[in-house]
Amino acid sequence: MLKILIRPSTELYIGRNLLTTDRLLEFCGKLRTILIADVAIKDLYAVDLARKIHAELLTIPTGEKAKSRETEQNLIDELFKMGCGRDTLLIALGGGVTTDLVGFVASVYMRGVPLILIPTTLLAIVDAAIGGKTAIDTPYGKNLIGTIYSPKAIFADLDTLRTLPEKEWLNGFAEILKMGLIYDSSIWQKKGVKNDELILKAVQGKIAIVEQDPTELGFRRILNFGHTIGHAIEAISQYEMPHGEAVALGCVLEAHLSMHLGYLSERDFEQILGSFSSFPLRLPKNCTRQNLFNAMVYDKKNASGKVRFVLIDRIGHAISFEGQYCRPVSEKELKATFEWMKNN
Repeated sequence: MLKILIRPSTELYIGRNLLTTDRLLEFCGKLRTILIADVAIKDLYAVDLARKIHAELLTIPTGEKAKSRETEQNLIDELFKMGCGRDTLLIALGGGVTTDLVGFVASVYMRGVPLILIPTTLLAIVDAAIGGKTAIDTPYGKNLIGTIYSPKAIFADLDTLRTLPEKEWLNGFAEILKMGLIYDSSIWQKKGVKNDELILKAVQGKIAIVEQDPTELGFRRILNFGHTIGHAIEAISQYEMPHGEAVALGCVLEAHLSMHLGYLSERDFEQILGSFSSFPLRLPKNCTRQNLFNAMVYDKKNASGKVRFVLIDRIGHAISFEGQYCRPVSEKELKATFEWMKNN
């Protein structure tokens, strides 16, 4: 078990057999503990874990559509009905939907109660659970309502990945590849996603980026590479397209945009395209250039009404743009990239 302190106040434990460690029980202490789990893993992990840590168990539906105002309100109402006060510890057990949603509830319930995250998917371990971001989705776009709220601890038990379906491995692999594009080119030399060293390298990369810019005023924006288009595609698909698949497509398209605008070499782009070849890389059937651009209007990096993109000039390096780490891109500039995707 490796312990990493994420500033200012989060302890990350990553390794194996962590759901059986007494350290988790120590965090519960004398607090009333509510374990909130994805219903898909209720019988797999949640029931036994709730018994071990003396927690009351609540479940939420599976899938991105559960990360909604309705589910958030239902959870909060249930906590009120249970008489939960500020001495309540919330533990999120599940993938990125669960950690985002429960994190948001913890941050607003009674103006904030203690939180622990136990991510059980590769996507959540390498991305969603790290960095303190919480969120729910809206009809206007993904993650548009949220807070930055640090959990007391994160327990990333790699043994939970053994039961992960292959498509969920791909979802997480998209975020690992993204980390290689924006920050750590050595990730591209590693072979295979089912590799503890590669997972740890991606986790450490995200921690390093977040600690330099906790509130996303500049450098942390590089983590959004592939997400300007990716989030828009998810919204257009009404969240039928998995997040990792949308991010993979977003990374390819934003790499193509980087090349089209003269920053990235064609050679690097071809290498990037090859690395994402295991993903479907298909636009939703109802996706047009106009509704794609319209969906990107709600991207959180935007300023002065202009859509801004994180761009790269080589594998492993995002461009600073005078410390903003993104630049405005017009619909006209985006046209060539959209047409390339439509024709490939």
